[in-house]
Amino acid sequence: MFALSIIKNRRFCGGFTLVELVLVLTIAGVLAAVLGPRMVDRTAFQTHGSAAEIRTALRYAQKLALAKNREVCVVAAVPSTLTLGFNPTPVLGAVCNAAVSRLGENTPYTVTVPANIGLAAAPVTAFRFNGQGQPTSNSAVPLNTSVTLTVGGGTQVTVERDTGYVH
Repeated sequence: MFALSIIKNRRFCGGFTLVELVLVLTIAGVLAAVLGPRMVDRTAFQTHGSAAEIRTALRYAQKLALAKNREVCVVAAVPSTLTLGFNPTPVLGAVCNAAVSRLGENTPYTVTVPANIGLAAAPVTAFRFNGQGQPTSNSAVPLNTSVTLTVGGGTQVTVERDTGYVH
């Protein structure tokens, strides 16, 4: 008799109904259709990564200028390249003819932004960090405004005018 009651109640504690299964598959399909293209489009990830690389390069340039007490030049070659150079002489405003290389490498420190993203700089495309870490013009005059580099049309990297703080 006990075995018979188990068999009768078994249909109530079984798996999923067909309605539940169809509902779950429909919700999963809608989520995949809406969120799938966002995961495939890499532009947002590339923009964020390029902005982080540019911030790192600018912070490195400022720290190098402080450590060496020399000018480090930053050139934003629109639309896609940021290059660092070094003034090996103590003369302010002299040509930055020495290449800054990445730590442990012999290649010039260059950040290349993917072509579909782009790079813009305002108000200047070239500036320097002096021995105190402050951004200056190419003629060694302190800048009277912050420098803003725009990556991908929306993400901004700013170098503050008095301190050289990069954010």
